[in-house]
Amino acid sequence: MLVEPPIAGMSVDPACLAAVDTTLRTLEAAGHHVVDVPLPLPPTDELIAAFMTIWNAAAAGMPLADPDRIEPHNRIQREAARAVDSWAYAEAAQRTQRLSRRIVEAFVGSFDLLITPTMACLPPPIGFWRTGSGDDPMTPVRKSYPLAVFTSLFNVTGQPAISLPLHHDAASGLPVGVQLVTAPWREDLLLQVSRTLELELPWAHRRPPVS
Repeated sequence: MLVEPPIAGMSVDPACLAAVDTTLRTLEAAGHHVVDVPLPLPPTDELIAAFMTIWNAAAAGMPLADPDRIEPHNRIQREAARAVDSWAYAEAAQRTQRLSRRIVEAFVGSFDLLITPTMACLPPPIGFWRTGSGDDPMTPVRKSYPLAVFTSLFNVTGQPAISLPLHHDAASGLPVGVQLVTAPWREDLLLQVSRTLELELPWAHRRPPVS
């Protein structure tokens, strides 16, 4: 399992930790074994720098009908992408590939399945990411870190992953997700274990509160 965020100083909500614990106990009861193996995570700064170089260029080839209406953080990221030459982009892509290999090798050689929280926080209110963006246009990006700190790592590696709403926070009434990750080409294992968890910890009957 991985419950410590790759970004230093970020905390994880107790409900997200409880969701992972519940999942692990359920899998152990089903005959799986939890192993204590460290995941060789790459340096956060190095990974984020390489990833953002690629991410910023995601809108390439998408013409804007009205450039004046683009959100400020998207405008900054588009401008940053335009300032990167092809050599730097290729270097960033190669760097993410090298960093990914270190992580994938651990799955292949040491364990079959990784369990993490889906997010480091409970589901936030709609529009929360916009607050404060008037002072700093990049605030929405930084506010998304707790939402994506565990899942974005596997956007980079390209491994099979799935998020399941296996836990329910009694205090807020909100669903809490757990992410399952496997080695490349092991979608079969991912879906088999997901089905086991769905049967043991069903969620179809749950409904979040309406405010």
